[in-house]
This record gives sequence, C-alpha cells and structure tokens, in this order.
Amino acid sequence: ESAHTVTKIQVPVEEEKKEEKKDAKKSEKSEKKEEKMETEETQENGVKEENISNENEAENVNAEKLEKSDSDEKMKENGAEEIISEEKKKPKMKTKTIQNSLEVTSSKKGFTPKELQEAWERENSMIATDKLIKDRLNAKNAVEEYVYDMRDKMYGNLSKFISEADKDVYLAELTKTEDWLYDEGENCQKQVYINKLAELRKVGDKVLMRSAESEGRQGALNLLGSSLVQVRKVLELVTNKDEKFDHLSEEDVKTLAEKDLEYQGVFNDLCNKVSNQKLHEDPVVTVAQINLKRKEFDDKCQPIVNKPKPKVEPPPVPAEEKKEEPTETPMESTDSNTEQAPPPPADPPADPASADPSSMDLD
Repeated sequence: ESAHTVTKIQVPVEEEKKEEKKDAKKSEKSEKKEEKMETEETQENGVKEENISNENEAENVNAEKLEKSDSDEKMKENGAEEIISEEKKKPKMKTKTIQNSLEVTSSKKGFTPKELQEAWERENSMIATDKLIKDRLNAKNAVEEYVYDMRDKMYGNLSKFISEADKDVYLAELTKTEDWLYDEGENCQKQVYINKLAELRKVGDKVLMRSAESEGRQGALNLLGSSLVQVRKVLELVTNKDEKFDHLSEEDVKTLAEKDLEYQGVFNDLCNKVSNQKLHEDPVVTVAQINLKRKEFDDKCQPIVNKPKPKVEPPPVPAEEKKEEPTETPMESTDSNTEQAPPPPADPPADPASADPSSMDLD
C-alpha cells in the first residue's frame, strides 16, 4: 500500500514539472517575439529617420547651390562693371615705330677652291676606275659567252661547215680557253681578253661565213636567172613583132641578144661551181660576186627593156572643117517613152603612116 501511495504522489509532480517547462518555453517564445517586434520597430524608425535626414541634406545642398549661383552671378556683374570702369579710366596710347641699324655678320662653312678641285679629281679617278673594271668584266664575259655559244653550234647546225679534224682542234681550243678563264685568266687586263677572243674568231668566223654563204647563194642565183628569163621573153616578143616592143631598134635588140647569151654562160658557170662546192671549204663563188654579175646585166639590159614608146600625135584638123561642124547641145526629154537620137559616129582613128613625119617624136 505504501508504494502505491508513493506512485500516486509522484505522478502529479512529474506533470507539474512538464507544465512548468511548457510555461517556460512559452514565456521564452513570447519574449523572443517581443524582442523581434522591438527590433523591427527600431529598424523602421531608423529607416524613416535616415530618409528624413537624406531629404533634409538634399534640400540643404540645393539651397547652397542656389546661393552659390546667385553669388557667382553677382560677382560676374560686379567684375564686368569694375573692368569697364578701369578701361574707361585708362588713357589711350599711341604707338611709334623706331628703326635702329642692326649689324649682321654671316659666316659659312665649306670647302676652299683647292679642296673642291682635289675632291673633283678624286671623284673622276674613281669613275675612271669603275669604268675600267666594268670594261674588263665585259670583255671577260664576251670570251666566256663566245666559248659556250660556239661549242653548242659545233655540235649543231655548224658541224657540216667544218671538217672533223678542224672541229676537234677547235673544240679543244675552246675547252682550253674555258679552263684558262677560271684559272690564270681570272683577273687579266681588258686587252688580254680582247686578244683571246680575236684568236677564237679566226676559226669561228670562217665557219659562220661558210654557213651564211650556203644559205644566201641559191637565192642570189635565182635572182640572176629571173633577170635572164625576163630578157629572153622580151626577145621572143620582138621576134613575134609584138606591138609592145615594136619601137625597139635593131641595135637595141642586138644588144639584148648579146648580153643574154653572154650572161647565160656566166650563169651556167656559176651554177657548176656552186654545185661542186663542199660545205666545209671556203666558197669559190660568193653571194656578193653573184649579185655583182646580176647588177651588171640589169644595168645594160633594163634600160632597153623599159624604153618607152614614142608618142604619136594625130594630124591637125583644118580651121574650115571646125567651123562647118554643127555644135549640138544635148536636150533633156521629159517624156520617158520618147526615143533618143543615136550618137554621131566617131572619127576614124588616124593612121600613123599617113601622119606628117615632121610632127612625130623620133628616138
């Protein structure tokens, strides 16, 4: 029984403690809420106070600006008035120009005449030295170019204009000259290169001459042959009594025949020599010789071939016949169907045989 009673007593004690704890918690919560409310109120009051203070400061700033602007304007007005008053007080000044003599001494730095002469001589000597060097190099390059050019041609289009033995000797000389240019002849004088080139040209020019003569020889022969053919055609027309050449005299025809026969033999002789000519030998007949023969032939035959015919004037008409001949004026017909009168017959051509020999131009 005693234990049971204890338990009954303990139960309300625990409940009281729980209630006390709940009350304490509630009181703490209420206190916290009150504190929060107080802090919020203080914050709101602070924000309001700050806003009010900011507005007051802005109003003060605007008022200060207005005061400053008013003061500045007043200062400007006062300053302008003071300046104008000072300018009015100042007397007008007159300017005078005074000229003073100023002595000027000039000195220039330069060369004396003697120094200029020496500089000019040095410059000319340098120019002369440069020219000598340039001429020497050009002479050396000319030898080198000739060696390369002739070597290529000896194996090309000029090989048939030199014998095999001479070609071998010449090619060896070209190779020797090339080696000399890069060894002993590297820095020689201009005249040395000129002499070396002249030695090489003694053989090379002959070969080039044979090639040029071979190309131009046939053309020169063709021109001489065409001149012979022209004269022969004229002789044929003369024998056929063509009117174009009936004015040539017997002496002219004889000269043409003789020259044609003479130069036909020359032409045949030249053709035989050319046909027997070997390409690697010097030409027996040159182009200049053939052209000279053609010129001689043309100078003797062309004046006869191109001799103009004499002009034959018709006999004069008597004055009485001229008066009797009526003069007709052409009439223009308005009617297109009307027939025109046939033209009068032309005068018969005058006979050269019946003309007065005194009125003819004789050669």
